[in-house]
Amino acid sequence: MDRKFNLDSSGNTESIIDLELLNINNVIDINLFAKNYKISNFFKGKFFIKRLINKVFKYKLEKSIKWNDYFWGKVEIVNYKASICFSKKINSLDEFENELNKSFTLKRIKKISDIKKMLNKNVKLDFPLFISGDCLNILGGNTSNNSLYMLDGSRRCLAYVLNDINEINIYLMTLKHNK
Repeated sequence: MDRKFNLDSSGNTESIIDLELLNINNVIDINLFAKNYKISNFFKGKFFIKRLINKVFKYKLEKSIKWNDYFWGKVEIVNYKASICFSKKINSLDEFENELNKSFTLKRIKKISDIKKMLNKNVKLDFPLFISGDCLNILGGNTSNNSLYMLDGSRRCLAYVLNDINEINIYLMTLKHNK
């Protein structure tokens, strides 16, 4: 892999997990991806992905998005194999669970627990979705090109860590690079 990405730690989930991209599984056309990827297991399409991107601007970058109608033609989805674990600032799985209980509502903890049970039963879940800083920067962001921001899938990521499953596949929206 020729690019090193760093998970931005500005969100509750991102502040307690570590994610390292290991290798590329495949690249997916954005149009095909938008047609099939279910956000929170319900919504599909570019409109909903754009709403997720806007939330990153509003809550993490604290800036207004400057939408570019050519954006969809400039990006692709890369499916990565990644390693996932609790943050290095956390010393044990028990401490990780304590952090979850401090940081999230009981309703969210229950959903994470439900996903954990599904993983134990080998239920196949869609992969979490991230966006790279270079994508955000063409929309008015001001962040490192190699930063990663989570768009969808924080409960799945947390359930993986709780289950001590250290490999996860993720989708990363990034700028197309000439090959």
